[in-house]
Amino acid sequence: MSEQVNNVELTDVRRRQLERMQADRFICDMVGIELTEAGEGTATAELTLTPMHLNGVGICQGGVLFSIADYALAAAFNYTDESVVSQDVSVCYCKSVKSGKIIARAKETLRTRSTTLGDAVVTDENGVILAHVRGRGFILKPR
Repeated sequence: MSEQVNNVELTDVRRRQLERMQADRFICDMVGIELTEAGEGTATAELTLTPMHLNGVGICQGGVLFSIADYALAAAFNYTDESVVSQDVSVCYCKSVKSGKIIARAKETLRTRSTTLGDAVVTDENGVILAHVRGRGFILKPR
């Protein structure tokens, strides 16, 4: 588990879920997204943009903004022994960015027996909103 994740007083279940999140080789290694904070129903992920994250017109690829938000939402949703997978996600791109750090802060707002709902806001390092993502997850029963 990353030393940088705020994991004070984590339950064994939450620690296992976070370890599973951080084992996502595509998001962590290929894209470069890092989970920096995780709490019950909340999470923060960060990424420093490089030229590989830019699209053909020189701005951050929309898929990168979506990916960091989706990853933060998944970390926020997966805090119990129930695994949550994305069921429905909508994204609103608000402003473009070319360089620097982007940060996704996610918060679960509702959990029922079978679904969860939350929002992630992606900002640049100055707090300018780049994207707003609303996600609904399907709760898988414990294995």
